Amino acid sequence: MEFLRFGSSIPGGYWGCCACCIIQNFKVDPSDKASIELVDGDGGLTLGKFAGPTWEDIFRQRIRIGTFSERDMPNHAFFAILTESQVCGGVGAKWLKILKEEGFEFIRSVDNSVYSGAGTISAPGVGCTSSHPNYIFGLFRNIGTGAMKNPYEPPKAWTNLPSVVPELVTCYDEDNGAMPLQEINLANQKFQLERWKNNKPKPFMTRKQLEEQGVPVTLAGKRSRYPQQLAAVRDSSEKTDKNLVKQAAAPFAKSPVAAPKMKVGCNG
Repeated sequence: MEFLRFGSSIPGGYWGCCACCIIQNFKVDPSDKASIELVDGDGGLTLGKFAGPTWEDIFRQRIRIGTFSERDMPNHAFFAILTESQVCGGVGAKWLKILKEEGFEFIRSVDNSVYSGAGTISAPGVGCTSSHPNYIFGLFRNIGTGAMKNPYEPPKAWTNLPSVVPELVTCYDEDNGAMPLQEINLANQKFQLERWKNNKPKPFMTRKQLEEQGVPVTLAGKRSRYPQQLAAVRDSSEKTDKNLVKQAAAPFAKSPVAAPKMKVGCNG
C-alpha cells in the first residue's frame, strides 16, 4: 500500500498536485509489519524518519500528513479505488472498514476497460452488466485554516459555461428534491456515447514524424532504479551495482604496461 501525490511518482518524474494524494495497492494486510521512509515533496529528499510499524499505522499517518513533508495537512484530499473482489472479503474488506472509519465517501463506480474491452454499448442503459466493478472513494478533509466555506459549490467560472451533463452537485433542487440517480446516469451515458462517436482524436505520431514537423520531442520521465522497497533489498542492489561499476572501470584503473627497453647497438 502506497501514497503518491496526484499525478506524480516518488522520486518525482512528473508534476504532482500537493492538494491531493492517490492511495493504491490495498493487497496487504493492515496488521502486517511495515515501514516507509518519508521524503520531502516530489524531490526524493529523505527526511530520516519512517512511518510504521504496520500498514494500518502507515495509512493513518499518511492521511494526516500526505506526501509533501511531515507536517499536518488538515486541508487535503485522498482518492482510493477497491475492486469488487476486494470489498467482498479478505484484506480488502479490512481496508474498506478503515476507509469508512476515517470518513472516506463513496464517489462513483466504474468498470475497467483493460478487462472489459474497447467496445461501447449500443444505447444508454443497454448492456450495462459490469463484470469488473471498481469502487472509487475519497476523503475530502476541510478543517484547517483557510477551509472552504462550501466545498460542494462549483467555481462560478465552471457553472457559467453551458451545461453538458447532469452533475450530482447541481442536480438538487430544494423545492423538488434530488434528480433520480438513474436519470443522471442515462443522461450522462447519452452524452458520453455521442461524444465518443463524434470526437475522434488525432492519430499518435512517431518521433520521426514529430522531428519532420519541427515539433519538440519530449521524452517521458523514468522511474528511479530503486523503487519503494525493503532496506535489505535496496542495500543488496546498491552493493551489486557498485561492484559492477568497479569491474567495468578496472581495466582503465591499471597503469599502462611499460614498453620493453631496446638494446641500442650497431644496427640499433
